[in-house]
Amino acid sequence: MSYPKVELKRGLAGLMWKIFKILNDNDEFKEEFADIKLTMLMNPKDQRVAAIIKINRGAINIEDIENDKETIKEVKIDALFEASTETFVDMFTTGLSILGILWKLITRKVKIRGMRKMMALKKIVEILGI
Repeated sequence: MSYPKVELKRGLAGLMWKIFKILNDNDEFKEEFADIKLTMLMNPKDQRVAAIIKINRGAINIEDIENDKETIKEVKIDALFEASTETFVDMFTTGLSILGILWKLITRKVKIRGMRKMMALKKIVEILGI
C-alpha cells in the first residue's frame, strides 16, 4: 500500500501554512478574494528559507523558496515584506498594529514594497481573527 506524498513546507512557509490553510475552506475569504490574483514575498532576513503567499481567485497557497539574492530576484512578486524572524512571529501571534509597523518602517527594521497590495494581508488576518 502506498501513501500519498505530503509536501512539507519549510521555515516561515510551514508556520504560515498551518495558520492560513483553513482559508481555503472559508466562504468569507473566497468571496472577498474571488477576483484577486496576488503574489506576496515574506522574507525573514535572518533565515535560509522565505515564503511566497499566492492568492489565486479565492484560493491561497504558500510556498517556500531559498532566501538568497539570485532566487528572490527571479520570482515575480506583487508585494514584499522583509523583516527579522522575531517581527514575523510578533505579527502573527500578537498582531502588530499599523502604528507599530510604521515605526519599524521609519527605523528601517522592516522593508515593504507594494504597500497597497500588502493590505490584502491585513484583510486575511482580520478574516482569521488573529
